[in-house]
Amino acid sequence: MSRLFLLLLLPFCLFGAVQKDKIAPIMKYKIQSVTDTLQQENVDRKTLSGQIFEEFDPLFDYELMARLSLGTTQWRALSMDEQQEFTRHFIARLKRSFVEKLELYSNEVAVIKDVKEAQIGSSIRVFLFTELISKEANYQVDYKFYDGKERGWLIYDVDILGVSIVQTYRSQFEGFLKDNRFEGLIQWLQEGVEP
Repeated sequence: MSRLFLLLLLPFCLFGAVQKDKIAPIMKYKIQSVTDTLQQENVDRKTLSGQIFEEFDPLFDYELMARLSLGTTQWRALSMDEQQEFTRHFIARLKRSFVEKLELYSNEVAVIKDVKEAQIGSSIRVFLFTELISKEANYQVDYKFYDGKERGWLIYDVDILGVSIVQTYRSQFEGFLKDNRFEGLIQWLQEGVEP
């Protein structure tokens, strides 16, 4: 039965845009795949992170996350070249942060708890509620999806323990840019030093 399920699911994972009704099964498959990867012994961190990004990159709209994290006012103040530079460094920073968190993994299990649809303005959003279960405690991780049209449903934010990644970065960037220039923000993104 599980092999049949994976065979039916695989075409959606590899070839097509994610449809709204496939979000939960595809995420379940990908989370399980990542968990299996994390449990492999003798796999170096670079290989491990590469495999994980290969699974999840098609589901994330990193460019939108970058734009939302910087905020509308700051984003519009940048030239197109600066927007591209910021986006590139933001994505790299986000991925470096994720790779650092991989070292903390100790056989936790992720479980999908619920999927809900919500109307926000004129748009529909889908929220996938998951829980990371460990020996010490359980941690809520919620994925927020929007309709990327021909790209399918994409993740535009993740809440960890009720705290939005996008909102956290936006708060940091706003504070930093009050007293510093854009070039300083790029340097911070490159170096990973707290602003």
